[in-house]
Amino acid sequence: MNLHTLWWTVALTTGLIGSLHCVGMCGPLAMALPVGRLPRSQRGLAIGLYHLGRVTAYTGLGLLMGTIGQGLLLAGLQRPVSIAAGLFLLLWALMNRGVFPGLAMSRASRWVVQPMTRFLQSPSLRAFTGLGFLNGLLPCGFVYVALAGAITTGSSATGAAYMVLFGLGTVPALLAVRFLPNLFSVSIRRKFTLFMPVVTVALGLLLLLRGIYNPATTDRTGRVIPLCHGSRTGVVRVNQ
Repeated sequence: MNLHTLWWTVALTTGLIGSLHCVGMCGPLAMALPVGRLPRSQRGLAIGLYHLGRVTAYTGLGLLMGTIGQGLLLAGLQRPVSIAAGLFLLLWALMNRGVFPGLAMSRASRWVVQPMTRFLQSPSLRAFTGLGFLNGLLPCGFVYVALAGAITTGSSATGAAYMVLFGLGTVPALLAVRFLPNLFSVSIRRKFTLFMPVVTVALGLLLLLRGIYNPATTDRTGRVIPLCHGSRTGVVRVNQ
C-alpha cells in the first residue's frame, strides 16, 4: 500500500468510526428530519440531498484547510505542521480521555442552529440540502480530527478529497440509524465509543511519524524542495 492509498484509507476509516460518534450526537437530528411531511416520491431524494449537503460542507472545509496547508508547504513548513497536528491529536485524546464534544449551543454555533430550525419548520428538497450543509458546519470533535489530517495534505484538492472520503464514511451509520434504529442500542454505542480515542491516537501517531521521518530533498543550491505525502513533487533546476 503506497502512502497516498494509506492516506485515503485513513480518511475513510476516520469517517466510518467517527460516524458512530455521529449516531449519538447527530443521529437524533437525522431521525427528526421531517421526511414524512414530503410527498412519498421525494423522501428518498430528500435524505440523499441532506447527506450530500453534509459532505459538501466537509469538502469546503477540507478545501480551506488544504489551501492553508499548501501555503505552509510552499513555505517549507509541512513537516512542522504534520508534527504539530500529530501532537495536538495525541494531547487532545489524552486530556479529554477520548470524550469528544458534540453539538454545542454556543454563540458561535447559533448562526448555524437558527436557520436549521427554520428549515425543519418548512421542509422541502431545498431545505433538506440546507439542513445537511449546516449540519456539516456544526461543532464536532471528529470533524476537527479529520481536518487535522486534511491540513497536512499540502494541497487544496487533496484536502477537499480527504474530507469527501471522511464525509462518505459517515453516511452508512447515519442511514442505518434512521432506517434500522434498533441496530444501535445505547450499550452498542458505548462499546463502539471505545474505538474513537484509538482512532485519534493512531492518526496522531501517523501524522507525527510522517513529519519526523519525511526526508527532505534539496536542489543543487542546497535549498529544500517541499515534499507532499513523502514523494518528490518536482525537481528544481537552478542555472549556475
